[in-house]
Amino acid sequence: MRLVADSPAVAHIEGSWPEFARDPRHVRLGLASDEVSPYSIKSSTYSTWPVALMNYNIPPWLATKKGFIILALIIPSPKQTTNFDVFLQPLVEELSQLWQGVSDVFDDRTHRIGRDRWFTLRGIMMWTMHDYPGYGIVSGFQTKGYCACPTCAVDLPYSWSYQLRKVVYMEFSTFLPLDHPFRGVGED
Repeated sequence: MRLVADSPAVAHIEGSWPEFARDPRHVRLGLASDEVSPYSIKSSTYSTWPVALMNYNIPPWLATKKGFIILALIIPSPKQTTNFDVFLQPLVEELSQLWQGVSDVFDDRTHRIGRDRWFTLRGIMMWTMHDYPGYGIVSGFQTKGYCACPTCAVDLPYSWSYQLRKVVYMEFSTFLPLDHPFRGVGED
């Protein structure tokens, strides 16, 4: 995949909601967040979480440029925040309202194309982008400890390492194809 337009998510959206795909003025968004330590102090007990929205209606070389990213939230929090959903609630409500449609939006360029100047704007959040710990915090899934894989959940084989004093996953290669070169690594 080289462009967002080539992704399976866009094909799914166009297949599931053809009326949404017909109007190119409808907004396609992506959400991203990551933990940032202020002043680059790694041992600080305080961190912030910027939450940004990317607009995928613009050309791909502009979608991730500084002037085109929408800063939706800045969540100030101590390390290992657990109430992330409280801060995201207003954003989720606004994105739900955008999916339902915002009526009476004026489009000045339509007189050249022959479309209506007033239309109902709709938007969809196609995906979210995080690192693995951020994925756990934003989604509410457990990504540490005994059930660290949201896909495998309790079926993930784990054991406690007394030397390392943490949970380890020794049978990680069971999910790989039989001819994969990483199979057998760590089984000595």
